[in-house]
Amino acid sequence: MNRADSGGSHTTAPLKILFIDPHAAFVTWGSGLVQYGCNWQVVRTDDGRAALTMLAETNFDAVIVAALSSFEREIGILRQVASAKPKTARILLSPALSAANLAKALDVVHRNIFQGSSIEEIVSSVEQTVMVTRQLYRDKVVRSFAAFRQLPSPPSIYHELSRALNSDRTSTRDISAIVERDPALAARILRLVNSSYFALSRHISNLNEAVTLLGVRTVRGLSLAGHLNAHYPEASAWKVFSFDMMSQRALCVARLAQEICTPYGKGQALKDQAFLAGLLLDIGMLMLAAEQGQGYLKVMKYAARKQLPLHVVERMAYGVTHAELGAYLLNMWNLAPQVVEAVLLHHEPDEAVGDSFTPLSAAHIADALLPSIGNELDLDLSASLSENYIDRINAKQYLPSWKMQANGYRLRMRESERAQSA
Repeated sequence: MNRADSGGSHTTAPLKILFIDPHAAFVTWGSGLVQYGCNWQVVRTDDGRAALTMLAETNFDAVIVAALSSFEREIGILRQVASAKPKTARILLSPALSAANLAKALDVVHRNIFQGSSIEEIVSSVEQTVMVTRQLYRDKVVRSFAAFRQLPSPPSIYHELSRALNSDRTSTRDISAIVERDPALAARILRLVNSSYFALSRHISNLNEAVTLLGVRTVRGLSLAGHLNAHYPEASAWKVFSFDMMSQRALCVARLAQEICTPYGKGQALKDQAFLAGLLLDIGMLMLAAEQGQGYLKVMKYAARKQLPLHVVERMAYGVTHAELGAYLLNMWNLAPQVVEAVLLHHEPDEAVGDSFTPLSAAHIADALLPSIGNELDLDLSASLSENYIDRINAKQYLPSWKMQANGYRLRMRESERAQSA
C-alpha cells in the first residue's frame, strides 16, 4: 500500500481514505499521519450526507467513521456504505462500546478500532483490512463465482431475523413467531438443543425456550446453514465424502469455536460470530463438489496423491479456493465482515489483521483440532494449525484445554459416523 514496514504492504500506491468525523474531533488527524510518514490520500468531512455523495462519485479504499457519542447515526452511515460500495473497507473509530453496541457494530464493520489507539496501530490495522478486502474481490474470485450456474439467494427468514436483531423492541417470543413460519428450521432448532452437543438434563419441546437457550444469532446462523445445505444437495454420483457428515462436523466446529472464545471474555458477540463462522467454513467445498462433480474429484485425487493441502491444489486448478468462494457468497449476503474474514482465511490465518483474538482465531483453531470427516481418498480436509498464528495472538497457554474440549467433540463425531453407517 504505502509503507514497506506497515503490516506487509503489497503495493506502493497510497490508499484513498474517506474519514467521516461528525463531531470534528479529529481535525488534526491528517497531520499526525503525515508526521508518522503515512502518505494516504485522506478526505475528511463532518457531514455524513456529503460523505455519501462523495462516495458515490469517487472510489475509496476505506471509509473510517468516528463514533464518539451518536453511535446509531454513525453505524447507520456505515450500513449505507456497505450497501452502496461493498468493496470498500468499513472501519469504526470509537470509544469502548457496550456489549449490545459492539454486537451491532460487528455486524456491519470490517474493523472496530479503539479511539485511543496509536497512529501506528491505526495505520497497520487499516492497511491490512484493505488488503484482506482486496483479496476477497480478486478478479479471479469474482469471475469464478460468476461461473456457478445456480447461486442461492439468502433465505427471507434470515433478513427477518436480522431486522429483529437490530430492533430494541424484539422479544424472544417475536423471534419464535418468525421461526415457526419455517417448520424445517424450527425442527432443526429443537433437534439441536436436545442433542448431545448441549447435554441438557431435560427435554426441550418449547420453541421459545429453545430460542432462548441458543440465542437469536445462533438461530439466524442455523437458518443460513440449513438453506445452503438444501440448495447444494449431494448428487447420487458423488461418493468421496458425505455432505451430511460434513454438516455434522460443521456443527462440531461451530460449538467448539464458541467454547474456545471463553478465556477472552469479550461478550456474546464474539461467540456468536465464531459459531456462525464455524458452521459455514466449508460451504465453498460443498459448492465445488455440487457444481464441479468429477472435475473437483480430480482436484481432490491430485491433492491426496501429492500429499498437498486441498486449498493449495484448488488454487492451482481453479485460481481460487473453496474458502474464497464461500467467503464471497457470504459477503454478497451481507454477513458480518469478521465472519466473512474467518471463512476466507481459515486455512491461512497468518494473512489476518493484527494480533487480537477474533472469530477467525476461534474457527481456525476449532477446525484444526477436530479430525477431518472420513473420505474415500483419506484426504485431510481440515485446516492445519498455524503455530506462528497461535504465538502471534498469544494463545499458546490455552491449547491444552482446547485440545481436551476437542476430544469430547471427537467422540460425538465418531458416534454420529457409527450411527450413519449402521
